[in-house]
Amino acid sequence: MMLLVRPALVAAICVLAPLAQAQSPAEFYKGRNVSFIIPNAPGGSFDLYGRLVATHLGAFIPGHPSIIPQNMPGAGGMQAANYIYGLAPKDGSALAVLVPNVALAQVLGMQSITYDVRKLNWIGRAIATTSTLFTWERSATKKLADLKTRETLLATTGSISQAEIDCQMLNGVVGTRMRLIKGYKGSGEAALAVERGEADGTLMPWEFLKVAHADWIAQNKITLVARFVHHPIREHPEVPSVFDLADTPEQRAVLNLFLGADEMGHPIAMPPEVPHERVEAVRTAFAAMLQDPDFLADAARQHLDLLPARYDELERAVAEAFTATPAAIEVARKYFRH
Repeated sequence: MMLLVRPALVAAICVLAPLAQAQSPAEFYKGRNVSFIIPNAPGGSFDLYGRLVATHLGAFIPGHPSIIPQNMPGAGGMQAANYIYGLAPKDGSALAVLVPNVALAQVLGMQSITYDVRKLNWIGRAIATTSTLFTWERSATKKLADLKTRETLLATTGSISQAEIDCQMLNGVVGTRMRLIKGYKGSGEAALAVERGEADGTLMPWEFLKVAHADWIAQNKITLVARFVHHPIREHPEVPSVFDLADTPEQRAVLNLFLGADEMGHPIAMPPEVPHERVEAVRTAFAAMLQDPDFLADAARQHLDLLPARYDELERAVAEAFTATPAAIEVARKYFRH
């Protein structure tokens, strides 16, 4: 049976739809709850930084909505990305922090993804961690070049850890000689294994290392051998990047694609098709929050370093990922697993 719709109802819908769109950001957000999706389980760095942002962001959005953090672990962070792209409401009432390799996974054609990072509305980031390789004082691996000339034993947390994948990629692409000792339960246990002499060193975010093992640094117990990102360590700009190990344009292309994902940090995005004025309101609010004394004091109290970036910097990082050559993509696929 054909469903008949009264002309008056059609007219009402036509009038109300533009009115909903015509709401100012303050009118839309007043008294509203905004979902803030976190791609990992509670307790990790994504959760800590995500909840820090959720605590403060609402005060800077017109209408002062409540930001409600929701953990959505799964598929190495891709479940959250799929959700914010395709299932979350597109009215401005949802945003998410995503994993750094969200663009890389799409470039490499990972089958489980249903999103397109080029269509997301990027908001900004509060942090990009600085993955750092350090060795114990007894180790003969002291310099970046030593990674190519001697076998260096590294404690790692498992076959699917990003640190292990990165090391295997460097061994295969630029000829480093890192041998991985697998199976430690977390980066803290891997670091203690280094102290016990079970390995030369390990990888750890500098932002965590300098807090958890400040005594090792102060007593010169460890050597900072290399960073696995472009951006320098603020307190130690002399520490070289593994990007310096690349000898050819082809090697540099693979490293830029593979390790460049870390430059995204913990990027925050809204779904596609959100009204532009609401996206701009949240972008402006996020930028203001990053300068707020209360936000900065809260981050300092929790020993959470900040390395912020604007939405347009994230857009450029995404665009850069899609300039990778077919040859670089083919090599990267050998090492990227999820």
